[in-house]
Amino acid sequence: MNIDQAKEKFNSLYTELTQSCIKIETEQDARFQVIDRILTEVLGWQREEILTEPHTDSGYIDYLITSRGRSRLVVEAKRTSKLLIDTRQPRMAWYKVGGSALESAADGLNQAKRYCTDKAVLFCALTTGFEWIGFWALRTDGKPPSEGKAIAFPNLESIQQNFATFYDVFSREGILEDLYKTYIYEAEGLKISHNESLYSVLENSDRYLLTKSALFKDIENVYHSFFTSMSGEDDPDMLAKCFVESKESREADENLQKITRNLLNRIDIVNSAKGIELQNQIRNAVELQKGEFVLIIGNKGAGKTTFIDRFFRLILDKSLRENCLLIRVDLADSNGEKATITSWLTEKLKIELENGLFKGEYPSYSELQGVFYQEYQRWRCGERKPLYERNKNEFKEKFGEYIADFTEKHPDDYVMKLIKNATKARGLMPCIVFDNTDHFPQIFQEAVFQYAQSIYRKVFSFIICPITDRTIWQLSKSGPLQSYENQAFYLPVPSTKDVLAKRIEFIKEKAIEDSEGSKKYFTKKGIRLSIPNISAFAFAVEDIFINEDYIGRIVGWLSNHDIRRSLQIARRIITSPIIEISVPVNAYVIGKKSHISHWQIKKALLVGDYNHFYQKDSNFILNLFEVQPSSITSPLLRLSILRLLSDTYSENSDAEKNYLYIDDILNYFEPVTINRILVKEHLKALLDYRLIETYDPTDANIYESQRVKITPCGRIHYEFAVEEKEGIYIGQMALNTPIASQSYLMRVRDFLKKKRTRQDWVVIIKLFVEYCLQQDSLYISLPQKQIYDSQRKLRERISQRWT
Repeated sequence: MNIDQAKEKFNSLYTELTQSCIKIETEQDARFQVIDRILTEVLGWQREEILTEPHTDSGYIDYLITSRGRSRLVVEAKRTSKLLIDTRQPRMAWYKVGGSALESAADGLNQAKRYCTDKAVLFCALTTGFEWIGFWALRTDGKPPSEGKAIAFPNLESIQQNFATFYDVFSREGILEDLYKTYIYEAEGLKISHNESLYSVLENSDRYLLTKSALFKDIENVYHSFFTSMSGEDDPDMLAKCFVESKESREADENLQKITRNLLNRIDIVNSAKGIELQNQIRNAVELQKGEFVLIIGNKGAGKTTFIDRFFRLILDKSLRENCLLIRVDLADSNGEKATITSWLTEKLKIELENGLFKGEYPSYSELQGVFYQEYQRWRCGERKPLYERNKNEFKEKFGEYIADFTEKHPDDYVMKLIKNATKARGLMPCIVFDNTDHFPQIFQEAVFQYAQSIYRKVFSFIICPITDRTIWQLSKSGPLQSYENQAFYLPVPSTKDVLAKRIEFIKEKAIEDSEGSKKYFTKKGIRLSIPNISAFAFAVEDIFINEDYIGRIVGWLSNHDIRRSLQIARRIITSPIIEISVPVNAYVIGKKSHISHWQIKKALLVGDYNHFYQKDSNFILNLFEVQPSSITSPLLRLSILRLLSDTYSENSDAEKNYLYIDDILNYFEPVTINRILVKEHLKALLDYRLIETYDPTDANIYESQRVKITPCGRIHYEFAVEEKEGIYIGQMALNTPIASQSYLMRVRDFLKKKRTRQDWVVIIKLFVEYCLQQDSLYISLPQKQIYDSQRKLRERISQRWT
């Protein structure tokens, strides 16, 4: 539920209450008719999250609301005749908890506070259903709760007029985000941190796109055509032939361990070279007339779609392939609406089945007669026998009308008939692939999965669902995977280096084929380069990404081993004007060796098509030193978080132990004098740029009971900032990080006015690091405890390296 849907629900309830459609005579009426409905229908709490009358040392709590295994909110209900707010002010307002405006609510607030103490809940609500008071009962900022402010909604009209605030304060979404703290801080005139005007060395006018030559633009086209598409739409033959038969990487191993531990009793490793396991499943399904439901599991970018397409086109025995009717439903073409997905799937299957079974665009009358053979025989020999014997043409016309009416009113049954027709009349086994479901939220995926299961249970079919390891973890934890049997295969993720190597070889092979045939192939791709230049390009890319293990590791880690993102990063590097790819291309053509330095490659990664790093242009690189003017803190906070998660991470340990609860992270930084809200903000930035990932892979929010770990992307970022000898990353961040020191700005801008030497860059970085360490000392105070030793070493390492 989102806030707009919640508002619609509240408006509907408000209308019912104000028009006396609901009678409220007792306290139980108020709880059942108003409070219960506001909590569940309007505020988004699930009924299984709400405990009524749980016992504590202080008595029985009217409502104890929990989420993700923790108590979140106490709600104390009072009868509607009870006056809670003494002032007749009709609008939403903030009142002192121990003040005169809330004297009548004092007993209820104290009672709710005792319940909060018993259950370690920070926030509570006191309500009659019509009046609502929100109260921070257990404060963590040292202020006595009685001296704080409470938010009061004296009537339903005030809720309607200030619904966004009401929703933020009491809703499931708002409570999990601790939004009430933000509102209370503002109401009490407090600031989480002070504001400052921050400026970066580079201004907008200092950044500009670098120009590219005509040859460069053609090379971009080459790269786009051959290296960025994993869908198979541009060149399925290339994707099939370039499919990498790789072993699992360590990161894939970790995900497999998680799947094995949490979800599956057995996961088979697909022999991606031959696909023997899947082939045997299909052989058994054809010969034994027993349907199968198969999951192809792999990380995003593992090539699941390519694997299935390649399998049916190139790997599966011809004799078996001829007995299969392959139907592919690409969910990426849907609108993603759960409410309409069933009808969309039915219509899509209808079209694909008709195209696969019948030669024309639609079935002929005689073909439809075969699909409806049982009904036709019943008509002919049963109820409509007299009509059949009297007038066969009229009989056929009536039966045609029946078919038309049936297919329109019962499209799902018609689809089942088409599938049965394939097996019983044609001896074919329908192989239905539901692809790209993992692009959508869990509730949508569940709907697709259940639809696929319904087909599998009703008719003989071979259902294949490519699915990510993260998605299967989610669905197995709380979705339909718990209820249905399936055969699962795991498709390992190939390394970026192996993928690029395969594609480079493909280009080389195409380039050395018969000249005319090669020319036609490349021309169809929109590539105007000559064959020698294409070969030169292939060798240049090979030199950069395949012969250099270090660069391959950077690309693989930045993408978290996601092949699609790896290819996007590689494209960003190879098409950046920083690389000057025309130099190695031309050098190859004239027979000379050309070297591209690590420094050029890493700078191309950082700046892309611009002259300097530009955060808005980069989806892969995050400025670890950035702070916001309204939330000033240490510029080393993000690095400090990564350091903490790195201390927790171990490639050889139990995967469960690599994750930390957000609450533990907040508790770790609280003695360091960093506000919990600030830590959450920076955790969200790290999550958005994939430097950390959540244990529940579909949950993109930061809240206390969430668990996170550092990713390979986070580890390589940490390496850039702390261990990189050249200082390319930290040098670019020195120019782009908003800072408060005017003297630093002026000194560095003076350097930018002239042609800079290596030594100039060292000075710029030194000044930047000194500024960061000085700001860090203002906002962070590390306790003299062993658990903070790595934080001290982080700062010592940066200082020793540059100052």
